[in-house]
Amino acid sequence: MRQLVPRPWVLQQAPLRAVLGLTLLAGLVTGLVVPFLALVARERGASYGTVGLMASAFMLAQLVFQLPAGALADRFGRVRPVLAGLLIEGAATAAFVWADSTWLFILLRLIQGIGLSLIYPAVRALIADLTPLERRGEAFAAFWGMLNVGWLLGPAMGGLLAAAIGKVPLLLFSGLGEMVLVVPAWFLFRRVRLALVVPPVEAGRRSFRKLMGPALAAAMLLAFGFEVPVGIFSGIWSIYLDEIGANELELGLSYTAFSLTNLMTLPIGGRLANRQPRWRRVAFLSVILGGIVVGYGIPSVPLLLTLGAMEGAIAGLLTPSVDAYLSAIAGPEYQGRIQGAYTTAGIAGAAVSALGSSVLYAQGHWVPFTVAGAVLIGMTVPAALVMRTTERSQAPGVMPEPLATR
Repeated sequence: MRQLVPRPWVLQQAPLRAVLGLTLLAGLVTGLVVPFLALVARERGASYGTVGLMASAFMLAQLVFQLPAGALADRFGRVRPVLAGLLIEGAATAAFVWADSTWLFILLRLIQGIGLSLIYPAVRALIADLTPLERRGEAFAAFWGMLNVGWLLGPAMGGLLAAAIGKVPLLLFSGLGEMVLVVPAWFLFRRVRLALVVPPVEAGRRSFRKLMGPALAAAMLLAFGFEVPVGIFSGIWSIYLDEIGANELELGLSYTAFSLTNLMTLPIGGRLANRQPRWRRVAFLSVILGGIVVGYGIPSVPLLLTLGAMEGAIAGLLTPSVDAYLSAIAGPEYQGRIQGAYTTAGIAGAAVSALGSSVLYAQGHWVPFTVAGAVLIGMTVPAALVMRTTERSQAPGVMPEPLATR
């Protein structure tokens, strides 16, 4: 008899499988319109400066609201922030159909950023709630995998739909679709609460500042360092490839190469993330990642595509280890806040580098990539050494008892 291949652990857990499915759907629905928001604004008279301010407003909203949103997820549970975020982001997307002024375009992107800020820390905290410590690497790898699939397929599907029905109807379809997701999400959360590995708790009187020690600071340094290259890419990547002779297909492939190899290595990274010590893996892979970013300064399109594929593969091996470490710093009482603090640090890194990307690029096409790679290595290696101290402070193979449950 033919032996069936067992499903991965994350797919055997019905509640976790449902959360990951919702993550995929949300990524697909929002990904439909990502390439078209700026185009619609331009067609209605928005300047290039306005388009830049739209992107900045989206990023600024996340920078300001991620940490407070994480606190809301701790105090009021994971359900309400996610449902509110879906409604807010969906309504803002649909409202682009009627937007016709500079400030309205910017305001709607700001509101979209607020909606995403409510969703992201709460979902990450929920994944930690549903997963035992020794399995969180796999769970967060699956989470990133679902997001990548959504980001990979969403824009492609959006392009097909935009060609069939037009960009404006697509905005309405996507916005209403995200709002409709509130209904299955509500039923989903009712079932998920019955299967929580870690029971939900209400925030106590102890201050979150008790967690703001070296362990969390290390995770925030990692987040900042990882996102600095992201900000550089968002600022000058398309211009750089155009100036060295890349065509539209090669520009698209530069993003696809990262996503495909990232999806391939995430399951391996998830299994590795369950093993301690993690600090050696984080330090080693971060140095390689920084070297790849520096290599982007070499003006060769085939080389850049190869480096993009390598970057995606290394990120897939690295990211789950950092997520597993982060989720073990605190118990459910503060899980939303540590997720919010981590993502806030990442957004700050991306925002700072995006603002400086054009200035650095003016000094030479290789300069922003060299700076980004150096910052990544300079921040992540010391952070990994702090991780070593944290991991050595407990018995081998066991994470310390979460501070919030002591």
